[in-house]
Amino acid sequence: MTVRNQIIGVLRFSYPAKEGFAVSGLDEAALERHLYDPARLETRFRYLETITLPSLAAQTDPDFRCVILAGTTLPFRYRKRLRSLEESHPFLQCVFLERMGALAAGKRAFRRASAAETTHITGFRIDDDDAVATDYIARTRDLADRLIGAGLADAPTTLSFMRGIYWNLFDPDAPFHEFREPQPLGLASAMITTADLPTCIFRYNHRRLPCHVPGYTLPGEAPMFLRTLHAHNDSGRSIPPHATAMPTRKGRKLMAERFGLDPEAALALMPVPPKD
Repeated sequence: MTVRNQIIGVLRFSYPAKEGFAVSGLDEAALERHLYDPARLETRFRYLETITLPSLAAQTDPDFRCVILAGTTLPFRYRKRLRSLEESHPFLQCVFLERMGALAAGKRAFRRASAAETTHITGFRIDDDDAVATDYIARTRDLADRLIGAGLADAPTTLSFMRGIYWNLFDPDAPFHEFREPQPLGLASAMITTADLPTCIFRYNHRRLPCHVPGYTLPGEAPMFLRTLHAHNDSGRSIPPHATAMPTRKGRKLMAERFGLDPEAALALMPVPPKD
């Protein structure tokens, strides 16, 4: 059998899932008021357009799809704005779904991007305020194809890069910290499955992935993810206790060279400019 392994990402953009987020317990009307607040959405678009999409657009391997998953109740002007991003980036595909559980919505999003000849899907997730290194897709494809070829991914299998950078937008003194994760993050992790998607990367809490499916982790010599901390984080992110502070000038350099970002535009997202 000829293997056709397709790399697909899913980015949930203010999607009103029934579970999986701190605010998911709100009733539907209250949840939509929170998610669709104009000031909040404007901030989310700034993060998406300044951090996440540039890192994906700069991938050395452009053969991938990234689905932006949003709700059918997202106001029209914001749906139109997402569609304009789709037109500007050939790897993007917008999918608007009614409200449902996180796993069901994730699987539908992956299916919408799957090609007819696909035999395997290596599915990753990414938030609208994070970035991956410019060789993330290339490295993921190479390793996933080798795992499939060796018969080590006959069942759902994860592939996680553990080294990355935390960027605190509200700390002008020391915004950047480097860290090697002891457990997988949702960011810079992927799940290899067959094309019929018996499950997907949204099935389990990312920290507990090794408890449920086999996994392959790489400590890495270079950072593979850029994870932001700011006032809109749903998961209560914080700098890990043993993270190492990084000089701001080095963080600025890595933004450009490792993640494909415009450092000036990115650092302008910080309410107070970094001091270095």
